Amino acid sequence: MLNEILEDIVGQLWFQLTLLLTVAIASSLLFAKFKQPKIIGQILLGIVIGPSLLGLISVDSDTPGSMVPRFAELGAIMLLFLIGLECDIKEIYTKRSLLIGAGGVIVPWVCGYFLSELMLPDPGVGYDMFSQSVFVGAALVATSVAITAGVLKEMGIIGSDIAKTLLGAAVVDDVLGMLVLAVSAGTASGEGIDLSDLTWLVTAAVLFVALGGYIGAKVLTKVVASVQRRGSARGLEESGFLMALSIALLYATISEAIGLSAIVGAFVAGTIFARCEYRTRFHGYTKVLEWVFAPIFFLSLGVLIDVGEVSSGAWLFALVLTGVAFATKIAGCGIPARLLGMSKGDSLSLGIGMSPRMEIAMVIALYGLSNKIITGEIYSVIVMMGLLTAVFTPSILRRTMRSVPKTPAVCETVDA
Repeated sequence: MLNEILEDIVGQLWFQLTLLLTVAIASSLLFAKFKQPKIIGQILLGIVIGPSLLGLISVDSDTPGSMVPRFAELGAIMLLFLIGLECDIKEIYTKRSLLIGAGGVIVPWVCGYFLSELMLPDPGVGYDMFSQSVFVGAALVATSVAITAGVLKEMGIIGSDIAKTLLGAAVVDDVLGMLVLAVSAGTASGEGIDLSDLTWLVTAAVLFVALGGYIGAKVLTKVVASVQRRGSARGLEESGFLMALSIALLYATISEAIGLSAIVGAFVAGTIFARCEYRTRFHGYTKVLEWVFAPIFFLSLGVLIDVGEVSSGAWLFALVLTGVAFATKIAGCGIPARLLGMSKGDSLSLGIGMSPRMEIAMVIALYGLSNKIITGEIYSVIVMMGLLTAVFTPSILRRTMRSVPKTPAVCETVDA
């Protein structure tokens, strides 16, 4: 009877959220004591409380805990909206960011494909070796914007030039990552690439970023400012922020609907309010939400992995794939950055900052698994690669960027 009660409690969403937030506090205090990024502690403790060890948290869609991934996604959205508020859209989407982002897509995709062809055995009946290799390469493409942004924010250098270039290139990576998925899916279908679908995705992505930024800066910012002024006059100090937050969630919805990541939409929404006269106030409100939900996101990255699913034979490939994941981003992003005039140190830091893969890699891997393009074991390997890059990047990035001077989180603005 006692066991049944305990199992029922553990399965409750509220218990899982309580546990996640408590673990987040403990990990932050512990790792701060050793002067290590709290993000690492949250990911590692996520592994401990997840199915790999204790099994206290479930992400099974058939259990109440299926809400946990939604809260985690909300954490990533809040984090990227907050980061967007600290960035000027004109300084993010530059020619340099586009070129660096493109290099960070082509090199990993090609190298991931050839590594798979070299190391993986035939996947067996019902699977195509070429298609599986294409998908493994595709999983190496997109950068986890939330991981990198979290480290930059924690270091207090989010306003530096290299941080702006890195974030811009990371967003470009995510957009191109969805295009890579479309190409990979067309190749794996045996019917070739659907040019109409690919054209739609490219057009929709460009229009969303361009028009979303333009309309937001020219129209929505003024609407939000007007709502804030009228609300303040009636004692509703939070009115403008709630309007801005609803726009951020709308942008996230549109972004996901056209095939991009929801966090890309949240980031774009944040950038359009970066020049709003109430920016400082909105930043303060968003930071509170980020304090609550972002730790759930980082902990969930650890919960998502089940080490027991990776066989001993796949560990070698997982480790080599992780090494290639780092090397290809450092080369694919670092070399273009160096050619564009960035210093050796900044070019190296940029490549490392582009190395973590989680969200988009998981989307690509899950698509491949669901459509029987990759095996379950390869799916687990890709998840492990994403986890390892997410765990090791923060500490490496902190060391390579320690000489970057800290910048104000928010520019000095005056709330009317």
